[in-house]
Parts: sequence; C-alpha cells; structure tokens
Amino acid sequence: MSRLDRFLREQEVLQLTSLSRSTLWREIKAQRFPRPVPISAGRVGWRESMIAAWQHDPMSWKPQGAA
Repeated sequence: MSRLDRFLREQEVLQLTSLSRSTLWREIKAQRFPRPVPISAGRVGWRESMIAAWQHDPMSWKPQGAA
C-alpha cells in the first residue's frame, strides 16, 4: 500500500524553505516552485512530496508536465 501524501500549510512551507511569503508567491507565479492545490473551500495546501522534490534541487525543479 502506498503512503498518503501530507498537505502542508503556507506557514509550514515558509518554515521548511526559509522563503519569505512574497518570494514564495513570486516563485509560484514564475513556475519555479510547486503550486498549492485546493483542499477545501478557501483552503489550499502543498503536497509534501512536491516540496521535497523542490528542496532536492531547487534550481532545476520544473512543474510536472513541463518540458
């Protein structure tokens, strides 16, 4: 059985990455950081596995499906 992916809140992502809030959203807009996914009305989260993939190699990270 596969392990379920945990959703991280914005504050957790900021702590894990040491990015500022404005830098986080600028990097998301530039497609250099994983986009959050909607998890309920008015709530978003980041998949822990995507943050881990970005942390592994932030300079080479590409969104899934990108060439």
